[in-house]
Parts: sequence; structure tokens; C-alpha cells
Amino acid sequence: LKVPTVRKIPAFVEPQLCKLTERPPDSAQWVHEVKLDGYRAQLRVEGGRAVMRTRKGLDWTGRFAAIAKAAGALPDCLIDGEVVALDQHQLPSFTALQAALSEGRSADLVFFAFDLLFEGRRDLRTLPLQERKHRLESLLGEIDVAGQIRYVAHLQSSAVAVLASARRLGLEGIVSKRLDAPYTPGRAGSW
Repeated sequence: LKVPTVRKIPAFVEPQLCKLTERPPDSAQWVHEVKLDGYRAQLRVEGGRAVMRTRKGLDWTGRFAAIAKAAGALPDCLIDGEVVALDQHQLPSFTALQAALSEGRSADLVFFAFDLLFEGRRDLRTLPLQERKHRLESLLGEIDVAGQIRYVAHLQSSAVAVLASARRLGLEGIVSKRLDAPYTPGRAGSW
């Protein structure tokens, strides 16, 4: 698939947001991810230097220093994801996240990557989610990021079953995403 190129990866891209619904969409066009209880962040890598920005575009590289250090091994890219702290059961814990941040323990944080917006100078936002996730999984699978950066897999099974499983685990919920949708800033309805 042909994608546009840019001279430079932007410092920040307005994030795509979820539209809250009573029931998740349950068709083959949709996949489901676990909703992670953390801080939404963008990871930008250029020339081995990583910068991490919050959902509002604030530079929190210092707060997420261990993730940024690991990300320096990645090729130039811009990745959308969530910074999370895991509890003793390896489940996201917002309380553990707040404690790690207040105590400056960035090594306790993990960046869960769920979308690849730029790969090198290629702007992937117009590609379908399925293609962006495939490229993201390949990109992360090639490089050792010391467990600080992890790919978020999606589930293609019944939305009702995935949501029930998430609730049984005590998770916040699920995020359903259209496989064929481009990355669109704001609440476009495809998440």
C-alpha cells in the first residue's frame, strides 16, 4: 500500500479517542483490546532519541525515562499507546502507576503500544488499523526493548465474551476498533 511521506515526523499528533457506548460492536469488522488503566502517551523516536508526550502533548519524557531509554533502540517512528504499572498479578494498576510516578520509579512502568502512526518518514495514518497494527507488531518484534515496551494484541472473538473476560479479571473494560479504519484524531466513532 502506498503511503504519504513527510520530511520529519511531527512532534505530536492529536490522538484518536474512544466513543463511549453501552454495548461493544459485535461484528467481524471490529477487534477488541483490553482497556488499560494508565496514562495515554505518544512515543516519538528520531535518530535514537525518544520523546514521550501525554494525551495533551506535554513532554513527560523525564517521568517515563526508563521507557524512553529503551525506546532509543527503535528506528524512527511515532507510536500511540498507554503507560501502565502492573500489579503483582501483572494487571494494570492506576494506584501502582501513581506511586511509581510520585516516587520517580520509571523502571516500574511499561508502555503498551497499540498503534503505529509513523514508520520512518512514512505517514501510516491513512492505512487501515489492521495494517498499522501488523507493522507495529513487526517493528517491536525485531528489537529488544527490555520489556519496557509491549505490543497490545487484539482479539477478534465475540465482543460480549471479551468484555465478560475483562470484567472477570477486574479490568476497566475493552476498546473496540474497526479493522478497516484510518487513524482519525478525536472521537470519530471507529474506536
